Amino acid sequence: MDKVTLKEWVGDGKLEQAFTAMLDYGKSRKAVAWYNALLIQYNQFKELEQDELEGVLSDDEENLARNRILSATLALIDDLPAGERTEAPYEPLAAKGGKARWPLWALVSAVALIGLYFGYSRLDLAAARSPSMETGGARALHFPEGNSLTFISAAGDEIKYSLLKGELTDLGGGTRQVSFSIRCATRDGYGANFWDDSFRLELDGGADLLAPNSGLNELVAKNSFKDGTVSFAVNGSFSNMKLVVINPWNKEEMRKLAIGS
Repeated sequence: MDKVTLKEWVGDGKLEQAFTAMLDYGKSRKAVAWYNALLIQYNQFKELEQDELEGVLSDDEENLARNRILSATLALIDDLPAGERTEAPYEPLAAKGGKARWPLWALVSAVALIGLYFGYSRLDLAAARSPSMETGGARALHFPEGNSLTFISAAGDEIKYSLLKGELTDLGGGTRQVSFSIRCATRDGYGANFWDDSFRLELDGGADLLAPNSGLNELVAKNSFKDGTVSFAVNGSFSNMKLVVINPWNKEEMRKLAIGS
């Protein structure tokens, strides 16, 4: 199974084609957690298609749902399993209207698996590349003005965010992604939420900040740290960008880290 081809299909909007190929490949591999995660994303994709036909979502809701499916699918492509063949895990149950439905036990189990799967820095997505790079190729980012920010509350509690690495990859079809591996460390206090809501992406100094679509949602215990991945889907060209980090104790305070390529 060619990962580059799969990513090209996703970038070109051929999600049905990509899912069909991955489902056919994955059902004969000993990767039950991966296959169950793939089934969930396919089910969400079909649900989104139905919602689009019925017109029940706003444009923003539709774009957010599609970007989340795209991001999770790219992560599954990156972790495409190899190894021995085995019998397939369960298949989705057919339901009225052609939409896939799941037994409750299967859905709960699969959701737990996907949470574990993506919760600890496995969502290492590629993002946009230079015109000279082939589709699917990744390029490292650098941080010319430093790679960390620290916030301190009035009570002296501390949260530090450190950028461990960044990547750009062009997915084809005008779709780009920017991805950062970030470490969240705490000192004193009661720990911290480590989630997408703390981050935004600024493009070319614009006032409209782009929200991530990586689905990061973790808790970091007191006096500990956790690594995670924050990813942004970008359409169109841009010349410079900054990662915006929001103070967890004061949402009005936003600090920026310059990102270079």
